[in-house]
Amino acid sequence: MSATVYASQQDLLDRDASFVWTVAAQQGNPDALDEVAINAALADATEEINTFLSRYPLPLSSVPRTLNRVAISIAFYWLADRDSSVTDLVQKRYDDAIAILKDIQAGRRDLGVPQAEKPKETNTGKAEVIDASRPPIRKQLGGVL
Repeated sequence: MSATVYASQQDLLDRDASFVWTVAAQQGNPDALDEVAINAALADATEEINTFLSRYPLPLSSVPRTLNRVAISIAFYWLADRDSSVTDLVQKRYDDAIAILKDIQAGRRDLGVPQAEKPKETNTGKAEVIDASRPPIRKQLGGVL
């Protein structure tokens, strides 16, 4: 099973190229981006998003725009966190992204993609709740227990 990619390096550049160059320029070569760091931030964002999507079969067949925006915010956070340059704005966007994911997880937001099918309930394998507060009735059963 291959992982769904919620955002790409190009998505990050399209959203805020200046920020990407600030937090992801290669050490010793400021004219090149650290693609390893960018890919790690994108992978971390994907992993974090997937922890909230248990109601959906993964990988998703398509990436809803909402998840793309969330992934960008989370990836920006992880890129900035590499050298402790998380600003208040980056932190707020990360927190907002997590709030969106919690809403999706709780069913308050719909992604518009099929949800995982719940297994049908049958009589086999069901657990029965027994009232343990009642005293044993061993004498009534003639010592069977």
